[in-house]
Amino acid sequence: MKKILNIRLSYLYPTLFVLFFLALTRFTPTKLTAGQLALYSVNTFLFGFYFSPLLSAQKGRVDELIKTVRKETMILLDILTQSHLLKAEDRHQLKIRLRTYMESIIDKPDVKADNVYYDELLHFTKQEKYKDNSVMNVIYERVAKTQENRDTIQNVSLNRVYSHEWLVTLVLFGITLYFVMQTDYGSVIFFRALLAVLCTGLSLMIIILAKYATLTHKQAKRMWTPLKQLRTDHFEDITADEIKDMRAYVAKQRD
Repeated sequence: MKKILNIRLSYLYPTLFVLFFLALTRFTPTKLTAGQLALYSVNTFLFGFYFSPLLSAQKGRVDELIKTVRKETMILLDILTQSHLLKAEDRHQLKIRLRTYMESIIDKPDVKADNVYYDELLHFTKQEKYKDNSVMNVIYERVAKTQENRDTIQNVSLNRVYSHEWLVTLVLFGITLYFVMQTDYGSVIFFRALLAVLCTGLSLMIIILAKYATLTHKQAKRMWTPLKQLRTDHFEDITADEIKDMRAYVAKQRD
């Protein structure tokens, strides 16, 4: 399913249009009764009434995640700025722990507030030898603020579309799509094309909702860009072996 959702909308639109256009040529419309038209109207209203808040909530969810990740990036950037006032060796050790911590949250919206690499980073800044180090004390305070960001990311990422909401949405969508395809276009090609456009638009609305809900929408994929850019621009001196060793050290500390 995720592979399908990763397909760009610009590719899905013409594909769906062609499929619906061909389907309409084989679909035999019927004349709708007054009762059926009333049902169509009520169903269409309910679909719009129910669908709109769901899409709005998921877009808001993605916006909140983007905002929180940017906030996290600014805190880490501030820590890096403060670290220039430390000794070279202390700064390098701090950056190893920062990079390891960053790797544990990038592309992971289900990250927990309780993070072992955060614990190690916090412990490092609070060592006895840094007790009277004003710079490290400031860094400690900045590190402590990241826990709130992870908690926000975890809580917001859990605000998904529930199964019963999907069920109601898909039922209303299916009925709406059925009635649209029941419209008699009287063998007019242009009218058939308009119906195909309408069916495609309805289907894309469901796909867009699914993309936002699964964080595969283009807007959601850009969420981690600030952290990735920070990693690229400021951690070029940290090697993969150093990160691997730090992970092993943290794992050993937990045992």
